[in-house]
Amino acid sequence: MEIVSNILVVDDNRNNLELLSDILEMEGYYVRTAETGESALQQAFLERPDLILLDIMLPGIDGYRVCETLKKRPDTQDIPVILISAKSTIEDTVKGLGYGADDYIRKPYNEMELLARVKSALKTKHLHDEVRHTNRMLSNQKEQIETIINTMGEGLFSVNQDMDIVFFNHAAEEITGYNFREAIGKNCAKIFKCPDAETCCSFQPDFRPSPGQKVIREYMLERADGSRIPILKSTSFLFSSEGEVIGRVEVFRDISRERELEQKKADFISMVIHDLKNPLSTITICDKIVMNETRDKIDKNLTQLLANIESSANNLLNQVNELLDISKLESGAMEFKKQRIDVNDVIEISINTQRLISREKQIEIEKDFEAERYPVIGDKDYLMRVMINLIGNAIKFTPKGGKIRVVARYCLQTAPEPPLSPQLEQAEKILEISISDNGTGIPENDISTIFEKFRRVRGTTEIEGSGFGLYIAKGIIEAHGGRIRVNNNPDQGSTFTILLPALKE
Repeated sequence: MEIVSNILVVDDNRNNLELLSDILEMEGYYVRTAETGESALQQAFLERPDLILLDIMLPGIDGYRVCETLKKRPDTQDIPVILISAKSTIEDTVKGLGYGADDYIRKPYNEMELLARVKSALKTKHLHDEVRHTNRMLSNQKEQIETIINTMGEGLFSVNQDMDIVFFNHAAEEITGYNFREAIGKNCAKIFKCPDAETCCSFQPDFRPSPGQKVIREYMLERADGSRIPILKSTSFLFSSEGEVIGRVEVFRDISRERELEQKKADFISMVIHDLKNPLSTITICDKIVMNETRDKIDKNLTQLLANIESSANNLLNQVNELLDISKLESGAMEFKKQRIDVNDVIEISINTQRLISREKQIEIEKDFEAERYPVIGDKDYLMRVMINLIGNAIKFTPKGGKIRVVARYCLQTAPEPPLSPQLEQAEKILEISISDNGTGIPENDISTIFEKFRRVRGTTEIEGSGFGLYIAKGIIEAHGGRIRVNNNPDQGSTFTILLPALKE
């Protein structure tokens, strides 16, 4: 619905009042009138019209003073005032504008010119009203957002393109120990003292984040008092209209309590697993003793029962050992005896370890090495464990008479996936090892989660496995600065690929 503008016409001449009122009402405006300056001010204060047409020569307070009074008051200063007067000199016009008038029309006026100026003044007034309304809304929203930000439990700060802090909320003050005044204007690196400040606290020219992209990092924060706490920080990027990064928003929280609880949980699990390991080992040993002592003395059914006990105890013991390894991996307690080794030897021994099983299924294992030696710094036993696990899985999921191919070669550092580790990015060479099979392949829905704990490929419940092997393999490879990924082959089967930082021969 169109809003009717309210216009106050002020003139001590009744004929002029009636003429102006008729012209304006014919255009659909709502018109009020006043014949004195005092009356005009009273109506303006009470009604706040959208526009005032004001004669200068008025009894008592003249039009100049009326205009000046209106423009000095905050509640009426935005009402446009058009002076209408028989005074026609430039000096009169300048004087009127000097008192704050928005326009000046000389008598006798042209009706079309008058209406045009009225429409223009009202349009400007309505635009100003919309701007003020928008500004009020934005101001209210800004206050609400600042209240929310300052009452949230997570620390939040923002930086500009120079990585200088421009906002710092209350939680950030509590977590870091720095107050708002100490942080504002300071470079991010001076406040947070990141271990990799050159990367974290600077804009890399070759880094092009996409809108909505977040970077999540966990590290030890040095607080203002010198104490250190673990924090989890999420970085979002601010973009200009041209798509250039102009700042960042950082949200972080103290995860000391979480880490403490995780450590207690890990210690408890480790203790329970250790308590399980000893009786399982005892069961296995006792079962072997019984089998040896009763050989050829009991029937086949009892012999098979003892064999089943031994097999089940060994499987359970293997799972307990895997749980122990997971506990060590996640707590950082797994010790790697790293030294210069040749991965060729690791692969050869791993393949030979699985020869008996592969021959039983008539599966051929083919090797393809580009070089005679592939030297790396690593723990031979743990890397061998990964290779044995991957080759063993390939044998499990490959049908009788199938084929497995183990390939090792140097690759370019521009490998597209997975994202390279810092060690791979800095390595002079990258060793790529792939284990391919022509088995059943991996369902697409399982590929993204296959390296998680307790994950097993759907439809393989008849094949033995704990769901820990690939999770442990991933942890071991990443502890060596490498990466591991899996892809389905174009025809059938799957390929597991390992990337490791290699040494010059």
